[in-house]
Amino acid sequence: MPGILGIITENTDDGAIRSQLSTMMRTMLHEQFYTHGTYLIPERGCYLGWVGHPNSVTDENPIVSASRQSVLIFTGEHFSHNDASQLLTLYETKGESFLLDLNGWFAGILVDLREGTIRLFNDRFGMHRLYYQERKGTFIFASEAKALLSVRPEARRLDLRGLGEFLGFGTVFDYRTLFPSIALVPGGSAWTFSAPTTVHRRRYFDPRTWEQQPILTEEAFYTQLKSTMTRILPAYFRSRDTVGISLTGGIDTRIVVAARPSATPPTPCYTYGGLYRDCFDVSAAREVAAACGLRHRVLPLERDFFDDFDDHAGKSVWLTDGCLDICGSHEVYYSQRARALAPIRLTGNYGSEILRSVTTFKYSASSERLVEPEVLPYVRAGLAAFAEITTAPGVTFAAFKDIPWHLYGRLAAAQSQLIVRSPYMDNDLVKLMYQAPPAARKVNVLALRLIADLSPLLSKIATDMGYAGDDASLPVASLRRLHRYCLFKGEWYYNAGMPQWLSRFDRGLLAQAARRFVVGSHKIEHYRLWFQEELFDWVQSLLSDSVSVTRPYVNRQFHRELARAHARGVGNYMNEISTLLTLELVHRVLLERDYTASTLPMPAVERTAGRLLIGGRV
Repeated sequence: MPGILGIITENTDDGAIRSQLSTMMRTMLHEQFYTHGTYLIPERGCYLGWVGHPNSVTDENPIVSASRQSVLIFTGEHFSHNDASQLLTLYETKGESFLLDLNGWFAGILVDLREGTIRLFNDRFGMHRLYYQERKGTFIFASEAKALLSVRPEARRLDLRGLGEFLGFGTVFDYRTLFPSIALVPGGSAWTFSAPTTVHRRRYFDPRTWEQQPILTEEAFYTQLKSTMTRILPAYFRSRDTVGISLTGGIDTRIVVAARPSATPPTPCYTYGGLYRDCFDVSAAREVAAACGLRHRVLPLERDFFDDFDDHAGKSVWLTDGCLDICGSHEVYYSQRARALAPIRLTGNYGSEILRSVTTFKYSASSERLVEPEVLPYVRAGLAAFAEITTAPGVTFAAFKDIPWHLYGRLAAAQSQLIVRSPYMDNDLVKLMYQAPPAARKVNVLALRLIADLSPLLSKIATDMGYAGDDASLPVASLRRLHRYCLFKGEWYYNAGMPQWLSRFDRGLLAQAARRFVVGSHKIEHYRLWFQEELFDWVQSLLSDSVSVTRPYVNRQFHRELARAHARGVGNYMNEISTLLTLELVHRVLLERDYTASTLPMPAVERTAGRLLIGGRV
């Protein structure tokens, strides 16, 4: 995803440091439409760069104060001010506490020439990642881990602790990564450098600040929820570029559309479609868009996705630094098509986690079969660590752990193509959710009430799971909900959740009839089927590859059994295949890559300490 990068160093070899910065930036220039630039202050050992979407806040970099004593490099978005130049005014007025005024996903580095300090900071949730490494008087950082891997060959291997957590949960905990010596700056950080080797690490925000709020009554909470949603939404529709709504059939995007400011110009809407049929997301989204007078498009998954799957899978691992497994390879595919409609995507993602305590952050016991005995303790240590993580209060777990750790991969994939916005991670809304009565986050009653109050017309349209609708109180609505729930569970069991004993009958007439009935009704991705059909040869070629089976952590006996089972088309090993092949691609595209090979050219110009050289579009 676009972001910032930099080197803060005592090294006086200006040419070598410039070369490293150039190499780091090349790893982040994934698309021809990106803009980019550098700002260098060699006499202070400060070498900075940025990569961004066109017409975004990064176009304003570097932001220099009128006194020319403060310089800001900023990436991401903030919804509390209209332009990035106001941030320096805030800083000069409030000092470091200006960060508490920012609302959004962002990261930045602020050079104060008067103080002689450099501040590295990020948003309070850590949604905009900052990877870093310290070594021998040099601190390097970037929004993508691969930028650090490109200049730190010793980090191009897997960290066993991180590997254990990744195998069990698909992510790494506690601001660590898959790579040794590369870590993440914690969310809500403001790290101040008075010298390259003198770093004061501070958190300007602690979620315990919000945890101490009093719990509201249900009615008082609902009143606050309604006013908060209507107050924050206008900022998410404002932009110098087109904002498109990624519209689903669920509750969360329905709230966004219902609270859409009346003065907002017509907004393009789109829904991701599947391979087999129009799912309930598509049919419900069409109705919602039509009721609001908004133009709607279905972006289907087509056969070219399978033709180019090797490229899609490799890109997913590369663009997300291994944070997204190959069963998320469709994210970049869809995002590329969505960008053709609108370069900014307004989504309802994270609404279920923030509003209703939904989570998919869980342990996969099948991971224990994948690895050699010496790696197994690291997998089980991850399970113990997760038990500690889940002791956090519900909203803290969702907003500061589940979403920025476990769900980051899909966000990073989408952000490689689009600017992504979600009002459900707005500071004010998350803060309010700490005051929700305990029962309010366990059901969707208040969310449905909110839709009805904000737009009675939209409440008459049933959601993908059959909630709401103009007949919501009638017995027929209960039957509809039951029917759609059964289809939802049936589709899950036919795909990722199919028991091993049942998979033996997968090719029978009854199973094929069930497939026609349930597959595609709710979901748009069906990797268990695709691994056996459209992607069979691709999966088999990697499973049978002599290199992949000899990775030091892989249980070779199980790997051979897995390859044979896949070749015979028996058993449900979707998760095991996805995990093993994702790690194999981590090796191939991240750890074993030739980073000396240039992909996109660097800027022709750059600026040094008041002598600025900014790269434009490639």
